[in-house]
Amino acid sequence: MTKTAALICLLLTISNLFAQGYTQTVKGVVSDKNLMNKVAGVLVIINSDSNYSAVTDVNGRFEIKNVEVGRVMVTAKHSLYSDVVIPNLLLTSGKELVVNIQMEEKITQIKGFKVKSKSNKFKAINDMSIVSARSFSVEETQNYAAAINDPARMATSFAGVVGADDGNNSIVIRGNSPSALLWRMEGIDIPAPNHFASFNGSGGGVSILSSQLLGNSDFMTGAFASEYGNALGGVFDLKLRKGNDKKREYTLQAGFLGLDLAVEGPLSKKGGSFLVNYRYSTLGVIQKLGIDIDGLLIFQDLSYNIVLPESKLGTISFFGFGGLSSQIQKAEKDSSKWEFKSDRYNFFYGSNTGAAGMSHMMNLSKKTTWRNVILYSANIISDKGDFYKDNYNQTFTHWKNSIGNSKLAINSTVNHKINKNLYLRSGLIVNKWHYQTKQKELDSNDALHTFLDNEGNTFYLQGFAQIKARVNRKLSLYGGFHSMYLNLNKTYSIEPRFSAKYSLNRKSILSLGYGLHSQLQLPGVYFTQVTNSQGDIEYPNRSIGFNKAHHIVAGYEYVLKNQTRLKVETYYQHLFNIPVSADNKNYSILNSSDGIISQPLVNNGLGKNYGLEITVERSLNKGFYYMMSASIYNSLYRANNKKWYNTAYNGNHTLVLSAGKEIKLKGDKKLFGMNIKTTWYGGFRETPIDIEQSRQYQQTIRQDSKPFSTQLPAYFRTDVRFSYRINHARFNSIWSLDIQNASNRKNIGGTYFDIDKEKQSTWYQTPLIPILSYKIEF
Repeated sequence: MTKTAALICLLLTISNLFAQGYTQTVKGVVSDKNLMNKVAGVLVIINSDSNYSAVTDVNGRFEIKNVEVGRVMVTAKHSLYSDVVIPNLLLTSGKELVVNIQMEEKITQIKGFKVKSKSNKFKAINDMSIVSARSFSVEETQNYAAAINDPARMATSFAGVVGADDGNNSIVIRGNSPSALLWRMEGIDIPAPNHFASFNGSGGGVSILSSQLLGNSDFMTGAFASEYGNALGGVFDLKLRKGNDKKREYTLQAGFLGLDLAVEGPLSKKGGSFLVNYRYSTLGVIQKLGIDIDGLLIFQDLSYNIVLPESKLGTISFFGFGGLSSQIQKAEKDSSKWEFKSDRYNFFYGSNTGAAGMSHMMNLSKKTTWRNVILYSANIISDKGDFYKDNYNQTFTHWKNSIGNSKLAINSTVNHKINKNLYLRSGLIVNKWHYQTKQKELDSNDALHTFLDNEGNTFYLQGFAQIKARVNRKLSLYGGFHSMYLNLNKTYSIEPRFSAKYSLNRKSILSLGYGLHSQLQLPGVYFTQVTNSQGDIEYPNRSIGFNKAHHIVAGYEYVLKNQTRLKVETYYQHLFNIPVSADNKNYSILNSSDGIISQPLVNNGLGKNYGLEITVERSLNKGFYYMMSASIYNSLYRANNKKWYNTAYNGNHTLVLSAGKEIKLKGDKKLFGMNIKTTWYGGFRETPIDIEQSRQYQQTIRQDSKPFSTQLPAYFRTDVRFSYRINHARFNSIWSLDIQNASNRKNIGGTYFDIDKEKQSTWYQTPLIPILSYKIEF
């Protein structure tokens, strides 16, 4: 009898062990949303189960152990703050879940009335941004079809945003040029964090930043808050994730895009953490699948975020990223194989980008915090073309170019709480800027001739102040100004900003925003050099002023059922002081996204972008999410001849549907995901080709009298993504397959004059591309 009882107990124990799911730790920090002070005494509960709860300590920290893996909901409660609910966070067996919670003080405490703040992606993390702004999560960059861990590619799912070219991650926002986009990291401006970047552009082929490093961040498309300057089209305000300060963790990913390794853990016994990510790729696997990629593409990058232990001096962190990328295409050495002129050329293209910064934040008082960020960044782009002569034993350098930008920036910001309904934020940004350009080209004597060699130094200043006033539980007002001064030509701008948010009821919100915005010219504009009739070098564009624009945005948001929201925004952007050709040509800088400007300009141009955007979005609920975004817009410019034309980016309409479904297998141990994205938008514009002139000069020459009069056919593409996640006892693994352009549709990218065939030809966007990867977290 005793043996039987013991056997039964043993079987029950074994059965119970197998019945239990894998568990993991949920921890994080709770802070005040406006001042970023840590909040003690906050009750944090997992899945509304009091058995899984903790109270934050004096440093705002909490830790809850032995939580079963799967989707979890985190709730934070405090008597002086509105409740915060964050649903559908993914807890896996391989890594602890770190949740940073921001809480906002209650305006009034009414007996019997409960205020609860739920996760809302239409709402930015930055509390001063209320129109044309939203947050996005790292999980979205990982799960959205065709996003491939890239914030810019993910943003093409949002209303009013389209990709400028399948081959890179440049984006067009509300008809603005891709160069109108501003990138920020940890509160300071950074160069575009992309591999294979173009000359002075804001995009590139692949993001330098790994999803392992990013935290939840903000994306804005108009009427920016006062702290954002030097941008007309949009802002990526990136936040970095802190590494685990208690436990060493690793992530390893291998796939068609290369190898990706991340390590994080505690910095010392006194606290602090580090997070480092390295990636290397050749894209060779994709090329072997038959995907047409010109040349050999190689890139590698390193990014990091190191947070020192907190002290009386505050919190200090070191962060940065660096990326090296190159494209090499070798010529055929056998002249009998030369079918086209390009077959005899060796091409090299290199793009190196990096930034290193330090952030410091401390409390000056219970009501005031002070943050300082210093960053040095540099971007160097070079290209070279060699060609074989007919004997193919000798090569000549046909051209050799290099462009370098470097900048030292300092941002000092103060947040002050006047009272619980009134907050002030102000700051000063100093930028020291260096620029260098060299361009050489083969002349008629087979000698490499330098036709452009210049460099310059200057600095520009930015200052801002903004105030947030919560008038009552329904109405909040925001106001302030941004200013900018360029020492190169003593140009300055003072820009008022205003916005308001009014809650009609618990489900409906009205918003209104206005701002005057300005943006510096691309470096190549200010340092354009020309040779006059006497042979002297002149710089005709040194005195060019800022691009400027008035932004007006009105919005309406309505909460539907099942975690679904509707958002409607209408906007108008009036652009002025825009550089255009000094003569009566049709050139406007609004149609340029990168490159070097080689002609004199004057600030006589105008532009206007206006449209209507509708978004219906269901956050992940019961394993299903979707987002439908639609936009109707118009984008026009006026040249120096006083005539109006379509801009190059006037596609007129966009429609994007993104959706995904998660299926649980064996409880929460396995998770199968399916994601789809369908994109349809009007084609961009181009200027018709002058065939006779092109034949005569053996290059593509367009009819300047008809700028952007031809609209390319509509763009349509479907992307799908499958993922399979398995939780093991001590690690979790994820298989994923991204199929870009799953239907292999041939979307027209543009036309050019083919000098070999002596006729107009068409080039197409990327075909079907499968991207397979395997990731393990432990």
